[in-house]
This record gives sequence, C-alpha cells and structure tokens, in this order.
Amino acid sequence: MAALNLGTLAAQARDFLLPVSSVLGIDVGTTSIKVVELERQAGAISLRNYGLLENSGHLERENAALQTSSLKIMDEMTAGLLKELLNQMGPTSKNAVFSLPAFSSFVTVMELPNVTEKEVGQAVPYEARQYVPFPLTEVVLDWEVLTPLPGAPSGKTEVLLIAVLQEVVNKYYRIAERAGLSLKALELEPVSLARAMIAEDPSATAIIDMGARATSISIVDEKHVRLTHDIDTAGNDLTMSVARGLNIAPGKAEDLKRAQGLKVSPSQQFLPALMTPILDVVIGEVQKLMKRYLERTRREIKKAVLTGGAVLPPGIRDYFEQELHIPTVLGDPFSSVSYNRMLEPVLKETGNSYSVALGAALKGFKK
Repeated sequence: MAALNLGTLAAQARDFLLPVSSVLGIDVGTTSIKVVELERQAGAISLRNYGLLENSGHLERENAALQTSSLKIMDEMTAGLLKELLNQMGPTSKNAVFSLPAFSSFVTVMELPNVTEKEVGQAVPYEARQYVPFPLTEVVLDWEVLTPLPGAPSGKTEVLLIAVLQEVVNKYYRIAERAGLSLKALELEPVSLARAMIAEDPSATAIIDMGARATSISIVDEKHVRLTHDIDTAGNDLTMSVARGLNIAPGKAEDLKRAQGLKVSPSQQFLPALMTPILDVVIGEVQKLMKRYLERTRREIKKAVLTGGAVLPPGIRDYFEQELHIPTVLGDPFSSVSYNRMLEPVLKETGNSYSVALGAALKGFKK
C-alpha cells in the first residue's frame, strides 16, 4: 500500500513535482485519447502541443471501446494508439501525468477530529478501513485535506479520500511504458477538471463532464472537489437515440448530432425530441447531487460548467441552463495558459474536449 499526496499515485511523483520544462497531460477516454503538452517559458505556462485520436468504431462495436466503466482498459490497443498519436505530435517531453476516471476509483469525504497534517497521514490508512470496500492491501490510497467551508462547525477535519486498485495503477504503468513515456503521476479526472475549469473561483460549482460513454458530475467548492457521481448515460446515447429514431446509421447520426444539436429549424424538431430525454437523465442526476450537497452543507450551487465532447452540439448549453436554473457555461480550459492566438478559432471550437488532459498537464507545474 502507498499513501501519497493527492494525485501522486505514482511512486516517482514527489520527485516529479519539482521545476520541469514540459509535461504531457494524457486523458484516455472510453473512445478517444487526448494529449496536451505544456511548457514553462519565462515563468509562464504555455501550450506547446496537443492532439486527439478518436476511435469511432465504438459506435458499431462494443468491444471497440478503449475502456468501459469497469475499467477493462485495453492495454495493448491503448498503448498502440497513444504511441501513434505521439508520433504524429512529436512532443519534446516524455514526462506524463495520466488522468484516472472517477468510475475506476472509490472516492468519499471522511471526517477526522482536528489534527495536524502529520497526524492526518497517520490517521487516514487506519480510518480508511471503515470506508473503502476493498482490502487495503489491494489498493493505493490518496487523500487531500479540504479547506473548511465558510460557516462550517469547528472541531472536524474533512479529507477527500481516494482508493484505487493496485491492478488499475499497474495498467497505466504498462500503457505508459509501451508508449515510451515515463509515468510520473496519476490524478483523478474530477481533480484535473477542477484545476482546469475553476482556477481561483471559490464559489460552489457543478462540473458536468459528458463524454461518449459516461458522464462525470462533480461538486467543487472553495476550489476543492467535495462530491462526485458517475452515470453511464452520455454522448453515445444521444447518437443512438437519433440513429434509432431516424433509422439511419450511427455514424450519420453522430454527424447530425454534432452539426445540428438542439438548434434546429421548426421543420426539424424531431431532433430535440429524440435528444432531450437523454439530456434530462443527466440533468436529473445533476439536480440530485446539487440537492444532496445543499442538504449536507447548506450551500447552494451557484453555477454549472459543462465540458466533454457531448456538450458541444449547438443548444445543449442553453438547455442545461434552462433546466438547472443557474448560470451555465462551456468550459474554456485553455484560458488558463498562453498560446499562439492563431489557434484561437480551433481551441474555441474543440478546446473543451481537452479539459481533463490540460488539467492533468498543469499538475506537473503545481507548487
């Protein structure tokens, strides 16, 4: 068992969190791989490179997915595709931070009596036995001491506890090694997203990351992840609903979804009718999590941030805002780094898909 600071689920991570010149952030999704390379220049962090490789075969075949919600990640296929993407990108760095899907981990907030930082490190492995549903000999433990919320009663220390099966950590080591990379850290996706999306905003925020096969919902307050929840309803469900409703091939349905979304002419109202029931499932889960957080902390969620490829079709942001009744924005992860302004049109259109990878890369420059 290893217990390291948050996100540093690789043995070398503490040495890695020293000044570095460039870092790769890698997000292995269920159907795609995203890579962002950041570098430090004159004290500023800038975008050096980025790339995406998408495996569209998942629309036709279940076994074409890179991983499923049970993290049956395809080591060799994933490593091969990642290596191919890196060859096309030509990055300068071999140092990599991989994001870890929330569904592959056990995450909870636990309470300890007011203790010092040293005492937290001693108490967590002992207290974790009451929370973690696996033998502690089979997991890697990670934790972060949370900033007390305004108005919270004194006398307790809240800790975000993360437990990841050692088998899962080993898979990422193998993928990195086969792709010719040095895995320096693993970090939970919601933590990477919070770093990329929230920056210095302390307000209570719901982050909704809607990918191809899964949607991750997180509550971030005072810049810390406080609550997470994952569901299997996601972008592929939108696509398949359109495909079945119009009796067209999934590939054509995917193109139609991306191009039209919910912003259609009166003669095309069949598209929203096919897609909104799927979105309503996601929105319902967000509302449940918001209510749960309010009941637990008496703090209302002030805004929502949408990220992931499935939220990009026209009209989806507007629909979420309408149903959630709070300000809702599309995430803009690259606003936190400098980049060549010639890339702005492309990053405005597709940058949202790189949120997790960018947050993971920023981990390498965390003080």
